[in-house]
Amino acid sequence: MCLRSADGGQGSFKVNLYTGRWCDFATGDRGGDLIALAAFLFNLKQDEAARSVAEMLGVDAYE
Repeated sequence: MCLRSADGGQGSFKVNLYTGRWCDFATGDRGGDLIALAAFLFNLKQDEAARSVAEMLGVDAYE
């Protein structure tokens, strides 16, 4: 599954659950952690993604 494909076509998206590294082989996008994945999926900057993930997890992003 290609997560960012406009046509919803098949792709190759993998996440390594041990390291947090991920890659969308169809587009070449890749990252090394949950924050980078959230930024990619929701089209956010890294700091915006970090705050969003903290909010989703119920933790204070500023502590």
